[in-house]
Amino acid sequence: MRSPLQNLKETIKRQKKRARTLIGAFRPVNVEDRYRVVLGVCTRLPLPVGAKQRVLSWGLRHIVGRTRRALPEDVRPAQEAWDKQGRARLRQLLQGDERLACPVAENPTVSFIVVLHNSAHLSLLSLESVIANADVSYELIVVDNASTDETGLMLDRLQNAKIIRNETNVGFGPACMQAAACAAGEYLCFFNNDALLGPTAMSAALANFVNASVGAVGGKVLLANGALQEAGNIVWSDGSTLGYGRGDDPQSPQYDFRRLVDYCSGVFLVTPRRLFAELGGFSSEFAPAYYEDADYCMSLWQRGFQVIYEPLAVIRHYESATSGGNEFAQARMAEHQKIFSRKWNAQLQRHYAPDPSHICGARIALNSSGLRILYIDDRVPHRTLGAGYPRSNDILSQLVALGHNVTCSTFTFPLLRDEYYDIPREVELFDGLRDRAALINDYCRWSDVVWVSRPHNLHVLLTQYMPKGTPRPFRLVYDAEAIFSDRIRQKQGLEGPKTKTTLPYDELALARSADTVVVVSESDRIAMLQSGIRSVHVIGFRLSPAPASTTFAQRRTFLFVGGVHGSDNPNADSIRYFCRAVWPAVQKATGASFIVAGYGTDEILGALNSSTIHVLGPQEDLGPLYEGARVFVVPTRYAAGLPFKAYEAAAFGVPLVVSDIIARQMKWRDGIDYLVADSADIFAQQCSRLYGDESLWETLRANALQRVSDELSPNAFEKSIRSVLNEVAGDGHSQDRTTPDPL
Repeated sequence: MRSPLQNLKETIKRQKKRARTLIGAFRPVNVEDRYRVVLGVCTRLPLPVGAKQRVLSWGLRHIVGRTRRALPEDVRPAQEAWDKQGRARLRQLLQGDERLACPVAENPTVSFIVVLHNSAHLSLLSLESVIANADVSYELIVVDNASTDETGLMLDRLQNAKIIRNETNVGFGPACMQAAACAAGEYLCFFNNDALLGPTAMSAALANFVNASVGAVGGKVLLANGALQEAGNIVWSDGSTLGYGRGDDPQSPQYDFRRLVDYCSGVFLVTPRRLFAELGGFSSEFAPAYYEDADYCMSLWQRGFQVIYEPLAVIRHYESATSGGNEFAQARMAEHQKIFSRKWNAQLQRHYAPDPSHICGARIALNSSGLRILYIDDRVPHRTLGAGYPRSNDILSQLVALGHNVTCSTFTFPLLRDEYYDIPREVELFDGLRDRAALINDYCRWSDVVWVSRPHNLHVLLTQYMPKGTPRPFRLVYDAEAIFSDRIRQKQGLEGPKTKTTLPYDELALARSADTVVVVSESDRIAMLQSGIRSVHVIGFRLSPAPASTTFAQRRTFLFVGGVHGSDNPNADSIRYFCRAVWPAVQKATGASFIVAGYGTDEILGALNSSTIHVLGPQEDLGPLYEGARVFVVPTRYAAGLPFKAYEAAAFGVPLVVSDIIARQMKWRDGIDYLVADSADIFAQQCSRLYGDESLWETLRANALQRVSDELSPNAFEKSIRSVLNEVAGDGHSQDRTTPDPL
């Protein structure tokens, strides 16, 4: 029993921690803590549920952070500033002896092709951006289409470039063909003379060509004022086109993921030189300019090549600097649209009609053969979070590897910035907490498959947004991740009859509403089948053995790694229990230290820190901890699903001591693959035994590594996911969604 003084000290410690969290939450970068504070306040307000939700939405917008930046509506002031800078730089160049020197490359990777016609000041800035930011081996080919301003004088200062001077303005397309004919690079990069190349844009674009099926790559093109000009382009059924996202904030998540598109514009277009020649390049039908880029990309798709939008290749574009202004450009575009429509009439019949409500569907190339999959989880599933998120992370990666178009939507947590550090860039990240209406009305509407992880998310989705009887234009996959009612029963067994906790929904009834159900273990599959659910698939974990080379003698510590999401959490309970009831005897017998790491451990378990217990919190690299650990402990007292932390430790070559609860989940062999304990005293004995017995340690380590190899192979993981998609999507190809039914 704790004394009143001890209870008071604990209370004061908790209140101090809350105060630190409150203060820290309003630092500019601490968005996650800020959200926790807002959510905590909103849940305690004496208001109806609907009112609480409105207050939370306000807090998300005004306190946690806005989702969009305010951008100037008028682009002209930014263009005027661009003009002013260019003219000043041109005067500086022409009045002195300065030379513009390109590097000399015998075997260039890229041939930059820049076509000029007047606007020497803009051309100068464009060429200098290439010289400054091209981060690959390149050559520069410049075609001057009979400029009448200082362009010729400026080009006289350009060294080590190939320069073609035309006596007449032959137009953009024909000039590009002239340049391509003398290019030596493996790739051609068509680049507008009123555009600025961003740092690393070229290498980011080229990285896509590791896939031999990629025929062209374009980038994120910004207007002079920083607003988005295009994030890839849409071709409509009438031959008209649309730059996706024009005028919007380029940092919005929907423009930040890599995807297949109908076409990318010639502002910045990269393609293999040999392929460009093989397909005939830019067709003379569209001379002097406009629609040659769309036509070329249509040809690529027709030949089985992909066109990719690369968000990390950022270009800034003055726009229409040499075409006589937007009005002249639009007139030329209208003429060439007719030619384009006639030429591609058969293919355009399959494209979406030009309607703003179709943009969400049309932004991904119609020729993409992959399914459109909406994956819903509490938050973006980073591996460091534990709690089932590493498995979700692997599912996302596998879906992308199989060629599907994936959107990952948060549901109970806001989307934060810079969340791609362990998420494939091909995955679109969406804030389903802030923008629930768009999630339901747009994203669900255009999806072939909606894959929902965790029962509380499916409960809210079905009861609040898709009432019973509402037709669904998609196939619904419910990923149970665990059967949580089992965990609640185990917890109540520990706490006794004084606590009574129940879920606000029937997990099995929710599961029956899905087209198919995914679980993590065979025992969960059997439980689902026994409840009357017809279609149940097992998708476990994806791990490959990666044992550290450190020897038994070089290892000194006991280790636990796991995410702690709140104080009322199985991992938090298990570590408190271990430190209180097990560790004193283990430490006395071994003299070792105990390390605790993982998301939230420092916040929830920091009070356990002592001379022999070290609570580290989340770690970017767990490798050094596993290399130094002799024993990994999993003292869990209540749980559901499968313990990823145990499998991961085994894959790193650290032998395990686990509770009987974990042993029933894993179904490995006691004394052969790991050691099992069903009480605090036995747990302490098993830990001390394993720590001191090198022969036993080597045996358990080798057997556990073999188990990981046999049970958790990447091939088996891929096969399981294919099985799910084959069932819900038939032949694995996306449905015709040119005219989807509204939800």
